[in-house]
Amino acid sequence: MKFHRRDQCLLFVFLIASALLFAGGAATITLSPHAEELATSIKFDRQVLIMAKEESGASIYRLIGYDEKDYQIIADGIAVTVPEDRTDMALASLRKKLSPLKYMAFVVEVNAGIKTDRIGILKGTDQYDILRVMHTDGDDYDISNSDVIERLQEWERSSPFDIIGADNDWVEIEFKALPKDLKAFAEEVYDFCPDAVDQGPGSVGGLAGEIQRTKRLFLWWD
Repeated sequence: MKFHRRDQCLLFVFLIASALLFAGGAATITLSPHAEELATSIKFDRQVLIMAKEESGASIYRLIGYDEKDYQIIADGIAVTVPEDRTDMALASLRKKLSPLKYMAFVVEVNAGIKTDRIGILKGTDQYDILRVMHTDGDDYDISNSDVIERLQEWERSSPFDIIGADNDWVEIEFKALPKDLKAFAEEVYDFCPDAVDQGPGSVGGLAGEIQRTKRLFLWWD
């Protein structure tokens, strides 16, 4: 088969473009020596760190938790920074990828002022370990870490949810099934966490509507 010069040029361009596309698609994510050492020290599957870096494009850090006195402690987990406008997408992607490997991803830091958030990753399947590591509590209201865990476990029994974010003074959940009586539930939330209403929608009815709309509940004790 003979090709005209023009056809040969087009074929050449096509082959070069295909080679470049293939090379770009085949690009692999590499871990820094620090990240490799971190994976070894906390006994994390290095593939988990690769997924985190691939999703965030950022460096990997050691997760910081809290103790019962609200002092920061080094936790057996990792954290990555993500742009604020990609947080939900990155979190959903990581949770889907990591769940079969028995790791949990959650938002650990929200920084509206600098437009970046941070996602943490822990090894395990007990989502309440997230609250234990972050030692989430409401000290200003004499609500302990165990109080928070017990109340959420009670709610989860009737309305299953995922813990999708937590720090030492807040937790966010996403419902798989909403409470049947949202107004009664919102009143219970208000009793347990007044700031969820007073510093949020401003009324119990407003909180019920917010939960209905977003399928989420954000609790914090400021």
